[in-house]
Amino acid sequence: MVNTPIIYLSTKQMPFVKMLLVFIIGIVLARAITWTPTLLHYCWIIAAVLFIVLFLTAIFKFLRRWMEIVLYLIWFALAVIQFGRSMPESKSHFVGNSAGEQWIGRITDEPICKMTSCRFPVELRGALDSLGKFIAVSGKVMLTVYPDTGSVNLTTQYGDIIQFSGSLNAAPSPKNPHEFDYKAFLANRGIYHQQRLPSDQLRIIKSQKDWYSYVLMAKRHLVKKFKRSIPDHDAFSVASALVFGYRAEMNPEVYNAFVDTGTIHVLSVSGMHVSMVFIMLSFLLKPIDHYRQGKNTRFALTLLLIWSYVILTGMAPPIMRSGIMISCMLLAQWIGRQTWSLNALFVSALLLLFFNPKSLFDVGFQLSYLAMIGIFVIFPMLRALYLPRSRWWKTLVDYCYISIAAQMITTPLTLFYFGQFPNYFLLANLLVSLPATLIMYAGVGLMLIPIDFVSQLFGEIERVAVTNMVGVLRWISNLPGAITQGVHIDGIQLVLLFSALITLFIAFNYRRKMMLFIGTILLFIVGSSFSWQYIQKQNYRGIHIYQTRHQLAIAWFDRDEVTLFSTFDSLNHSTIQYQVMANLKHYRGAKSIRFQPLPAKENILLKMGKKRISIWNTERVLPNVESDLILIRNNRALSEQVLRDSSFYILDGSSSDTRIVENETYLTAQGAKYYTLKDNYAYVWKTN
Repeated sequence: MVNTPIIYLSTKQMPFVKMLLVFIIGIVLARAITWTPTLLHYCWIIAAVLFIVLFLTAIFKFLRRWMEIVLYLIWFALAVIQFGRSMPESKSHFVGNSAGEQWIGRITDEPICKMTSCRFPVELRGALDSLGKFIAVSGKVMLTVYPDTGSVNLTTQYGDIIQFSGSLNAAPSPKNPHEFDYKAFLANRGIYHQQRLPSDQLRIIKSQKDWYSYVLMAKRHLVKKFKRSIPDHDAFSVASALVFGYRAEMNPEVYNAFVDTGTIHVLSVSGMHVSMVFIMLSFLLKPIDHYRQGKNTRFALTLLLIWSYVILTGMAPPIMRSGIMISCMLLAQWIGRQTWSLNALFVSALLLLFFNPKSLFDVGFQLSYLAMIGIFVIFPMLRALYLPRSRWWKTLVDYCYISIAAQMITTPLTLFYFGQFPNYFLLANLLVSLPATLIMYAGVGLMLIPIDFVSQLFGEIERVAVTNMVGVLRWISNLPGAITQGVHIDGIQLVLLFSALITLFIAFNYRRKMMLFIGTILLFIVGSSFSWQYIQKQNYRGIHIYQTRHQLAIAWFDRDEVTLFSTFDSLNHSTIQYQVMANLKHYRGAKSIRFQPLPAKENILLKMGKKRISIWNTERVLPNVESDLILIRNNRALSEQVLRDSSFYILDGSSSDTRIVENETYLTAQGAKYYTLKDNYAYVWKTN
């Protein structure tokens, strides 16, 4: 008896899957290469030779059997070249090799302005040295501009050619355990330097506009219209983020409600939103088919409007993926051919990676494509297990299966990057699906209809729908056990989990008992490693002194308890959330973390188990207390102090560079043990 697979997968139906895999291998290899301009030139020569060989295989019949291999080698070479071209080391005029005093560049994205600063990327075009001589320079810089006094009020906008002074700084690496890697985030966008400067050091040379300037103008107009029509700020921020991707004014508490319930994909403009727009356009433009050339007109209008929406919402990888897939499907229908969803998915990935190979290392790109693979592959298998006959129940079960399929395949990557799992993701997705759909369609109506009273009506619909949706998500996030945190996995566990998913898919799809056995063994290995990690974390005792510049943050991990001692005002402070909280949640859930405020101008003695930490904040004389560790702050001077041989000294970022050098010199001369926290990695002391 032949076992018929539930899903028939064949490279004949997916001709682009091999090309995509070869291209991905080329990108991964290129990332490990140390690039130079000469190496890039050699790669171009190799690619040219391969094209010549391809031409020869097309001419001579006896060489045609090698044509496919040569094609794959060309794709591999193009992947390496495209990645190499994106690396700064391959450019002869890279900014890292230049010594300019004045920099000239073009703003390449809309500035994001808050009360005290504006931030925007600048593509450098040149520099002026100390003699005023022009130097050719390439590279991107993330510029943060702040005023000398008061709130920032800059007139800079996308396309402006600007000149600014100062030395550029390389983007810093993370200074704390599990801290968000901002350096890698910028590098994936081709940015390797940053600078902060006052507004009086920036000058606009001239303003330039291109087609994208008008897109941003349209987006600013929509932001103003949504603000007028939706007076509630939280409702406005959610509606504008969901409909056209404007998230600059999002309330962190509202954002966390989406994160904790596994519904962040609803808030981020993605393929789901583009699909909603496509369904709406298909319905509205269907009557055009009755006219002569109506079908062609409908296809053309749909493509035009879909890509207008994709461009308006920012062209993020999930949106581009959906736009390309819908375009492939429409073009196939237009010319009367069938298309397979997985093949269209691989085409979109190949196109995006060709133009931006660093997208492969973007978390949004990875999660977006994994979710779609899960929907296309796991969803049909779940439907084969059970599907009710009732139409309404079938719709409900289908939606549950879609959520489960996407969650199953993205969970390993979510645990790897974020270390948390939303336990009520299915309930949350079910309850927000209807209001999210309503918000989307009402938002499109608000975007397109210029009549004031209609805009007010749609604005009220948006407010009510968003308020109810956010209320439901807050309720779910506050349920007992709503989120599991601290479940981080390493690279080996990630590979094992994906291997288990693949073997189990083969086992159930092709009825292979051996694959079921292998998948079960892999899951057992991963489960055993999880259990070992859990025991290790439960028994962990240690002290972490974080790098938070001038402020102080010390965590005491005592098995079941985690306490943060800090001069910040609360756990909700932005610096704590950005630099410290990820490490705390690595061991305990956010609700289990205690916060203990510390005075910034008093000497303090902290007792953590059997360890004693003395914090020297004030007075000229070192506090006369027995301590295992002495933290020296606020420019306290160690010269002529009586040191304690048994103590370890830490110099933190609240002291000036000059004072730290003086204290380092004195400690070295006295033979004392010390660690300089300023501009260095956090100090981690495992005490058990």
